[in-house]
Parts: sequence; structure tokens; C-alpha cells
Amino acid sequence: MEMKTALLRIPAFVIDLVLVSGVIMLTNKIAAIAGLVTGFMPVEALMLLAIPLGFFVYWLTGLHLGKRLFGLTVIDAKTGQPPSGFQWFRRCLLFSLVVSLNVFLFIPVLVSREQKGFHDMIAGTRVVCAGEFADKKKES
Repeated sequence: MEMKTALLRIPAFVIDLVLVSGVIMLTNKIAAIAGLVTGFMPVEALMLLAIPLGFFVYWLTGLHLGKRLFGLTVIDAKTGQPPSGFQWFRRCLLFSLVVSLNVFLFIPVLVSREQKGFHDMIAGTRVVCAGEFADKKKES
């Protein structure tokens, strides 16, 4: 994987984070207006539950707007196929445990040979340019 792919993950992540967080905050605001909750959720719940769950749904449904805008896709590191639901779950599990330290989790993406983040290592996934994904599909 080229360093370009690793660097493109940064703006792709920011776009995805804004979208997922925006939906969570909007949903919380609507719930507060409707009287279903008494206010905004605590930061701990947001960081450790809502955002990771939001990313799990976002990733599992294949939205990936940030990655799509930059021509990136997530694949199974061994087969080159799209990740399974369980791989998405493992990816989100680690993401949820350290979401507040995500800047530090990005360091392996820049320095490892395959440019994988910790969540990719645990899930057995990797992020590639869409053209590289198409080449992998043709090979299999």
C-alpha cells in the first residue's frame, strides 16, 4: 500500500466522523425535544457507546462516504473480499475501546509496512484504493 492511501484515510475518517457524530447528535436532540431523554448524553456514553455503535452501523451498511470520496475501500486482508459482519464488529470493538485516543491509533497506519491501524490488525482488514480492490477481485 502506498503512503498516499494511508494519508487519504485521515480526511476520509474526518468526513465519516462528522457524519456519524452529526446523526448521533441530531437523534439525541430530537429525543430531547420529544421528551424521551432529559438532555444530551454524557460524553462517556457518546465516546464509548454511541460513536462506536454508529460507526458499526455505518460501516456494516456500506455507506463509507469519506472512503468513497477518496477512492478507498476496506477489504479482508487475507482474501481481498469485503469484510464479514464479524470483522466489522471486531474493527468497531477496538475502535470503541480507544476512540478518544484515535490520533495515537493512527500512528501504525503511517509507520507499519501494510499501513494498518490497530483496529485493522485485530479485525484482519486493510484499507486499499478502490483500483487495488478491483485488481484483487479479478485475481480471485
